Amino acid sequence: MQRVKTVFFFMIVILFSTNFSVAQTGNAGATGLAFLKLGVGARAGGMGGAFSAISDDATATFWNPAGLTYSRAQVAFTHTEWLQDITNEFLAITFPAFRGTLGLSFYTNSVGGIERRLNPSEEPIGTVEANDVALGLSYATSISSSLKAGLTVKYLYEKIFIESAAGYAFDFGLILQPFSNPLQLAVVAQNFGSMDKLRAESINLPKTVRLGISYLFALDGIGGKVLLAADGVKVIETDFRGSFGAELQFKSQLAVRVGYQTGLSRQAFGGGLGLKMNRYHLDYGFIPFDSNFGDTHRFSFALDL
Repeated sequence: MQRVKTVFFFMIVILFSTNFSVAQTGNAGATGLAFLKLGVGARAGGMGGAFSAISDDATATFWNPAGLTYSRAQVAFTHTEWLQDITNEFLAITFPAFRGTLGLSFYTNSVGGIERRLNPSEEPIGTVEANDVALGLSYATSISSSLKAGLTVKYLYEKIFIESAAGYAFDFGLILQPFSNPLQLAVVAQNFGSMDKLRAESINLPKTVRLGISYLFALDGIGGKVLLAADGVKVIETDFRGSFGAELQFKSQLAVRVGYQTGLSRQAFGGGLGLKMNRYHLDYGFIPFDSNFGDTHRFSFALDL
């Protein structure tokens, strides 16, 4: 019971810290390569992005490379339909190597239908596309039975019409089990690096720090489990925000998820479903937007090798 109280205490701290930050400060600006903030994986999407402490599959190459220590050899793919003509594709493969786990990832973002004008006019002369790519190499290992560490090195590329820029970034993550396996704590630093200039303009990477906590409860009566997770997220030049998620698992085969994010003006609640059949994982995440902006659908497939 004391551990349960500890979990809820940390979740409340994250929630109140988020509300205080939003109330005290405004959005100071925006950074480039915004797709690095969007997240991958339908499971994570359905849990509101509260995933740094529970990353245990190939998507850990994005959320927290330390989580690769829990991943089997696996290949995973995610397709996301964002607003209007924005789509994301994510592909990753993980396998044991060098007394740890290696991961290779490919993450791309495409924005189509951008109107092009040479002068102010009602009708554009055409449309152009913007494309972003992140190629990652990850490695994770167990420092001890209770501490996991991971590192990701990323090559970044951005192209808008005929202009392009390249760069690099690093992610570093830790997962700690201070008392027992059901309780996990995480800290992640993401997107620390640099980019070339695009049309003589500097590009600031969305440097991010995540603090996460999770706890797994057993439901012996129905042969299921409940997983609770929370993340505190700080992206450079933006307000601190919180992500909260819950997953109800039935006999390790069917999962129902719900998530909530604070500090976002267009999206808050989300949800999703998951199905595991032997070596196959199918997941769906749904993120509604308010103000008639439309909804986001995220589909994932993974295969244990």
